[in-house]
Amino acid sequence: MKKLVKPIAMIGAAALVAAGVSACGQNTPTDDDQSSGAGATEIVLQTNWTEGGAETIGLHAVLDKFTEETGITINILESGDDLNQVYETALLAGEEADVVLFGLLEKQLDWAKNGAVVPVNDYLDDWGFKDRIPEDAIRDWTDDEGNLRAFPYTGFTWPWWYNMDMLNQVGWDEPPTTDDEMIELTDALRAAGLGTVSIGGSDWSGQKIFLQLLETYMSPEETIDVYENGGLCDNDKAMQGIEQFIKLRDAGVFMDGVEGMTADDGQAAYLTGQAAIAPMGSWVYEATKTDAPDLLETTLLGGLPGPEGAYEPKPIAYRGSTSSGWWISPNGEKKIDAVKQLIQYMYQEDSLTTEMKEGGSVFAVEGGDTSVLTNPLTLQSLTEFPERVSFPVMPDLYIPADVSNPMYRATSLAFTQGNDAQAICQAMDDTYTNAATGA
Repeated sequence: MKKLVKPIAMIGAAALVAAGVSACGQNTPTDDDQSSGAGATEIVLQTNWTEGGAETIGLHAVLDKFTEETGITINILESGDDLNQVYETALLAGEEADVVLFGLLEKQLDWAKNGAVVPVNDYLDDWGFKDRIPEDAIRDWTDDEGNLRAFPYTGFTWPWWYNMDMLNQVGWDEPPTTDDEMIELTDALRAAGLGTVSIGGSDWSGQKIFLQLLETYMSPEETIDVYENGGLCDNDKAMQGIEQFIKLRDAGVFMDGVEGMTADDGQAAYLTGQAAIAPMGSWVYEATKTDAPDLLETTLLGGLPGPEGAYEPKPIAYRGSTSSGWWISPNGEKKIDAVKQLIQYMYQEDSLTTEMKEGGSVFAVEGGDTSVLTNPLTLQSLTEFPERVSFPVMPDLYIPADVSNPMYRATSLAFTQGNDAQAICQAMDDTYTNAATGA
């Protein structure tokens, strides 16, 4: 039985073209490969997951088992942050990897449109994934031409963390369920000398939470339009969302000085007990296990409660599906039967459970035995948390790349006391205008 070969060392794009993936005996198509791939015995998998990472340990365990059961060898090319450059350069030479395990960002947004990968729409139902992958994940991975770019695999959750020990100290036995209750709670915390909501008001983390509030009264379709095109000042529902943000800001819901804090500052404030509440992502679960183990049992994961008339009936929190997906290349389509076996195998219950246990992965697809989890936050995140909240639109796929970073300054201004809704919306709209004019 063939065994999983060791990962190829990460190499630069030029070196890949010079040597060629096929020079390693990995990707030279055979006659069988040219048709359905029924006779393919090797698949080249390229990923930005690198040796030593927790998720890679789980991946290798699953792939070893796949090779033992099928006889198909998986040759892994670990490319780290250079993956898109390495892949595109190899693609020009016709020597690209067969499948890619990678996230949805930057150049990859257009890969299906420009032929760099094969859209997987036709395989979604045929391979049994249509009823297993949530609709919001399908939406996230579908481009504006209707191409399903890849099969969503791992994602993330971004709950609001509530330190129930600190809430209990001020007489609260559960998180607030309305915006007025949130204000009452943070008033009580301040009166007791305890920290309120910690967040990085000066960077990406504050931007995302401001946008979470911006969405308060808008449908997903309305939200996506605003994210893509701006025009906040002319949109009544967007302005209502900004007013909702100002209501919480001026009521002291956020910690003092939050407009100058970073995501790391916000995380540290919660993990060290300086704040009772913080919106933080699933990437902090393992850090909590190491840095603040007492919080594993005292933290309840929930969402941000909204006002009467909000579009979403429950408290809101982000969930993302774009951390990684299974992309199929033109070379992979030549081996489609073998690729089908691999991808279907990765979504089997045992495979998801192994990756969840060994890698701590949060999946964008339903499945996996959560009883194997040893981190209470990860377990809570995958079981109880989704029932407590509604998931609004995640901004990253819709805000233009040349708008996103300049928007940080605008949202920092929003977190600063004294700036009204008109000043905030104008600063936000200016980021779109400047991007369009190149200013």
